[in-house]
Amino acid sequence: KGIIFDVDGTLLDTVEIWVTASSRYVRSQGLVPEPGLDESLFSMSMEEAAVYLSAHYVPEKEPHRIVEEVNQMLVRYYREEAPLRNGAAELLRWLQQQEMPVAAATATDEPLVEGAFGRLGIRPFFQAVFTCSQVGAGKKKPRIYQRAAACLGTEPGETLVVEDALFALQTAKAAGFLTAGVAERYSAPEQEEIRSLADLYGQDPADLLKKLRETEREE
Repeated sequence: KGIIFDVDGTLLDTVEIWVTASSRYVRSQGLVPEPGLDESLFSMSMEEAAVYLSAHYVPEKEPHRIVEEVNQMLVRYYREEAPLRNGAAELLRWLQQQEMPVAAATATDEPLVEGAFGRLGIRPFFQAVFTCSQVGAGKKKPRIYQRAAACLGTEPGETLVVEDALFALQTAKAAGFLTAGVAERYSAPEQEEIRSLADLYGQDPADLLKKLRETEREE
């Protein structure tokens, strides 16, 4: 009776910007990043990565300034470049035709999501956008899904959570939600586990739309 979508890697093809943010920033400063920089810093918080970048690349800049500049880079990317995944607009349009209420649940800050959604013309499909910072918990806890379902007026057992990350699907599943997994190239090692865990699975939003249509016909 309701659907909650993750954003990055599920509806938007934006995982790469987060994976390569450090090297992109270094290049924006006219410098050459060391091999493996992104892999080394990806598990760090933005503040921790900024300390490293300040020490190794731009010692004239304090870490807080680097964080500000990286955030500005991300805002520009979402407002000007962030692309939809294949079939995402068609999926959202079809759900609207089915009068299915839809919300977004994302770890990405609201200005970035709203900037991309507005430019891409998909914001009207969503009743609300919930972020982890807004609800005060990441996706290892079900709070964001519970808040989104409450907004939609649906119970967990009748609400489908669509994610590309295994840990997020595990959280939603454990909280009693229906789940759909979407393949994403950066989470390839988790795909078999995602496929086996999820109630529904698609290679991309277009494939997920096909599966949903098949489910509707069966009913």
